[in-house]
Amino acid sequence: MEFMKSPEVWSAVIALLALVLSQLPPVHQLLRRRALHIVIPEYLSLYHFLGNLNLLGFVALHNTGGKTLTVAKIDCIVTSDSAVWHLPGLMYQSRQSQGGGGQQNLEFFVEWSVLKPDEHWSETVHFFKPWTVQEEEDAAEIISKIRSNINAKIAQRPADAPKIPVEADDEFVREAKEFFLKRFQLVKGNYRIVIAALSEKKEVLALRSFDFTLFDNHIKTLRSATDDYKLGAGVYYAADPSKQVPIRLRPISDADARQEYLKAY
Repeated sequence: MEFMKSPEVWSAVIALLALVLSQLPPVHQLLRRRALHIVIPEYLSLYHFLGNLNLLGFVALHNTGGKTLTVAKIDCIVTSDSAVWHLPGLMYQSRQSQGGGGQQNLEFFVEWSVLKPDEHWSETVHFFKPWTVQEEEDAAEIISKIRSNINAKIAQRPADAPKIPVEADDEFVREAKEFFLKRFQLVKGNYRIVIAALSEKKEVLALRSFDFTLFDNHIKTLRSATDDYKLGAGVYYAADPSKQVPIRLRPISDADARQEYLKAY
């Protein structure tokens, strides 16, 4: 054990310990528990696509704890006294890839986010429920009929004809409106929304909950989007943005939010 008395050995040991310790997080981080904070603005935009409810809003996730977290899913439920809508956050509009020239903002799939202590992720998230296979097939047929009908009329129009909007035949528009009516359930009243961040094991890492109210003018605005189906708007190209409604959120306690979220499953 003579080598243990050598100053060079102890210098090497100390240097090794210093190197190892330098790679570890600060002590104050090691003592902090796992924690994630969700920030939601006061307003979200609500609209529909052929009656399918959509929400669009800014979401920020901030790792305020001392452990690295993996956020695998951003989930959302909207509830009323008589209905529940499950609207997972499936897409987001990247601030680094904004559409230009009047085009829609580019959307990307929401992927897993690995957040180290004090790191954050923030984007405008698009919440909506995917259609069933049958609904997707029916919607695709409706979209195709209206698009083809309008394009055929445009192709037959004389070159010197006034460039006025072309409308689809009533039978195709009626089919789109019937599809909408079977799926649109919103009425005037109070609602609750819960937005949750889930781990890869579907564990709730954090959540926020709010109440909001839909008034008569909100419902009328949402329903009025169907008036433009005859032009293809809201069917095969984006609906008029004025047909979206801003909903004002009123925060409620996290305890109530957790109970509301777990009750929905």
